[in-house]
Amino acid sequence: MPAHALSKRAARAALTAHFAPGQLTVGLGQYTPAEVWARRVRLDVSGRAARLREE
Repeated sequence: MPAHALSKRAARAALTAHFAPGQLTVGLGQYTPAEVWARRVRLDVSGRAARLREE
């Protein structure tokens, strides 16, 4: 499996584990799963998402 496919898979798994589908619909329509994950971590004011790991 190519490295970029694994990264995409890991990002999707992290997103589905930590966010409800309704929270992700718009983001995944515009960005890759890895980009959505990075944006969620960056925009999280509580800092909770930053402590989560994509793996």
